[in-house]
Amino acid sequence: MTKNNLFSHGVGFACVVFLGWTMATPAFAQVGPPVQLAPAEDAVDPGVAVPQVDLAPDGVAVPGPAFPDPAVPGPAFVDPAPVELTPPPVPTLTPVPTPAVGANGAVVVLGELADVDPSVVGLLDESQGGLGTLMWAGSDRVRVERLLPRLPMGTLSPAMQDLARRLLLSTAEVPLGDSVAPSLLGLRVERLMAGGRVADVNALLRLAAASLDDPAFARAEVDGLLLEGNNSAACEKVANMMRGGATSYWIKNLAFCRALENDTASVNLAVALLRDQDGAGNEAFFTLISALTDNPEITIVSLIDPEPLHIAMMRAAGKTIPADAVAGAQPAILTAISGIPNATIDTRLEAAERAEGAGAITAADLGQIYEAVPFTPVELRNAVQRAQGQSGPRVNALLYQVATISTATIARAAALQSTWTLARDSGGFGTAARVNLDATRTMKAAPEVVWVAGDAARALLAAGDPASAWDWLDLAISEAAEGNPSAEGLANGLWPLMQMADPESAFMRDADRAQNWWKTIPADADSETLDQMALLFTLYGALGSPVPPEAWDPLFDAPLTVDGYIPSPAVRQSLDEASRAGRKGETVLLALLALGDVGTEGADPATLFDVISALRRVGLAEEARAIALEAALGRGL
Repeated sequence: MTKNNLFSHGVGFACVVFLGWTMATPAFAQVGPPVQLAPAEDAVDPGVAVPQVDLAPDGVAVPGPAFPDPAVPGPAFVDPAPVELTPPPVPTLTPVPTPAVGANGAVVVLGELADVDPSVVGLLDESQGGLGTLMWAGSDRVRVERLLPRLPMGTLSPAMQDLARRLLLSTAEVPLGDSVAPSLLGLRVERLMAGGRVADVNALLRLAAASLDDPAFARAEVDGLLLEGNNSAACEKVANMMRGGATSYWIKNLAFCRALENDTASVNLAVALLRDQDGAGNEAFFTLISALTDNPEITIVSLIDPEPLHIAMMRAAGKTIPADAVAGAQPAILTAISGIPNATIDTRLEAAERAEGAGAITAADLGQIYEAVPFTPVELRNAVQRAQGQSGPRVNALLYQVATISTATIARAAALQSTWTLARDSGGFGTAARVNLDATRTMKAAPEVVWVAGDAARALLAAGDPASAWDWLDLAISEAAEGNPSAEGLANGLWPLMQMADPESAFMRDADRAQNWWKTIPADADSETLDQMALLFTLYGALGSPVPPEAWDPLFDAPLTVDGYIPSPAVRQSLDEASRAGRKGETVLLALLALGDVGTEGADPATLFDVISALRRVGLAEEARAIALEAALGRGL
């Protein structure tokens, strides 16, 4: 039978063919151990040495601080009362016409519980950070299921990551209406997997009802097994799933499993089917399956937008992960690359930094990878000087090690300020702040290092530790009182940020400064400073503490029209309407869609105003404050 004849029988014939392959369940060989954080000096493949760790200049000049500390601070916030939510109908007992009488004389009405949608399951109740069992009250199920697959899961915003995780893991009644997806739970599982939340996915799948049949469950399970290197378990699952249908995803995975068994005939049939169906989108798969079967010497020079199967095939073939695989990879794949042996140390470091920024691994995980990079005593001794004119994950690892091992306050401060400056320029300030949090906390806020007070306080705020940030603001205020004019500028620049992070404490400490910080804006401020002030004033207005009208007057010297990332009118209008109606889950979903992949750092001020205001309306004032603080720090305030 020709290939065309095979294809003419459609997917049904493919199912029969592949079912024949799976009748005898073979013992699949384990290919590689589960992913570990292997030492950086491990060989990529027999005979292929990992490149030496040399800090060769790359011609990139180290920038100075991204912005001067603007002379600004701000007022108090009045958080609105949470909106009362109207409960949706809940399952009730249907009475039987004739009641029974219990042994104690009480009337017992017999009935049966109406069907409950299995998608209600979750890992978080309200005491654990969940958004509440009624978070979808009043929302339309069709709208929710249409929008949920577009939820951004790879942003660099911890505030957005936290809201997305809580939205997807909350135990909640499903919205009313007909379903357009196999299950709402399946949509949640798919988004969690896209965000690299493999542990959360596994825990959620354990709660899924046996009666709930959704292809997203099996796919998430197989992808997770492939990424951790457990090919044996993955292939067993694939063989079982082939009995239910032969989509392109399952054909490719089964072909990989057959390649591990050296079953060339089955692999060739799979390749023929895939080429007939839609060969154009499978070139990476075709190249890798060839490397596993008939062309082991082939070189993989590029792997754009890798999938879990690609990573498993690269590992099985002993091929080095191309450097360009990192840029477009989803968080779960970044996590796998960061710990995979067949990747260079530079590729692993970049993947690890991106994975931490996306919330897929912890800062402690990234710190362990940094610690595994070998440096000579000379490199460690002259780290700050060697970092001049360089950038990138390897330099970040060097400065991390120096900041960790330094006992002298000035040496630690210099290393930390250098890494924060580089990270601010590259867009990784949050990651640098979190991974160096312990070193920053243990650095004493002393007069000899007042010059680092602004950076240290901002790093602590970005890492979620405003209490420690106060020590550095207090130092700046104290030094300013001693006549240090630069310290006064540091204090004025930090004040509005501290109010966002901790408004009540800010007012209790210095009410005059809190009320009058905006008056310190210089009359001849440049356009960059004016843009920062416009953002800051917008954020304060969204948080319920608008600045006086006259504070806006200097900003009219800036351009009167602006460009920026703006969500669609449908999203903006729906966000406003949902928040005013108190539909919490829908408000969070639309707020995250409005911010989109650019996150809090790239969103337009008007969008930030809409999002922050909407979150406050549904009782998420602290979450709104976190988004405002991230936006301010991300723009150099």
